[in-house]
Amino acid sequence: MPFKTGKPPNKYTMAMGELIRKAREDSGLTQEQLAEKIYRKKLAVSEMENGKVEINAWVLLYLSNTLEKPISYFFPKRLLAFDPDLDKLSEMEKDLLNNFRFIEYEELKRVAIEQIKALSTYSPYNHIEESFDLFEENKLSREEYIKRFIKKRKS
Repeated sequence: MPFKTGKPPNKYTMAMGELIRKAREDSGLTQEQLAEKIYRKKLAVSEMENGKVEINAWVLLYLSNTLEKPISYFFPKRLLAFDPDLDKLSEMEKDLLNNFRFIEYEELKRVAIEQIKALSTYSPYNHIEESFDLFEENKLSREEYIKRFIKKRKS
């Protein structure tokens, strides 16, 4: 799915702005003090924190250095397609997470989670074991059992 941001403010610039504000407050700086340290005006810092502007790489470097945070800190984890900590996930897991993040409604996210939970408890082996019990109970030939099993799976 393409990475669409739209014009600021959008959910990406707003989330980044929240992180900038938090880092600034953690550093004990005012907007004016931060603006001076990153060679910007106070209004520019205010607009960044309110998600009204997209932040270029240079400003991000200044913020990172001044606020003593890694650059990755300023990228909202919940909005990125992949977090750096997710390197150990399989391609299928990454695909699942990536698509999950594009579900807009919380209720649909909850439904998706419940479906995944249900799928995670399903064991085809249990189904096969139940079928073998049927095989033994009815004394079917192996060929007849396989035919019925396939027919049942198709219906």
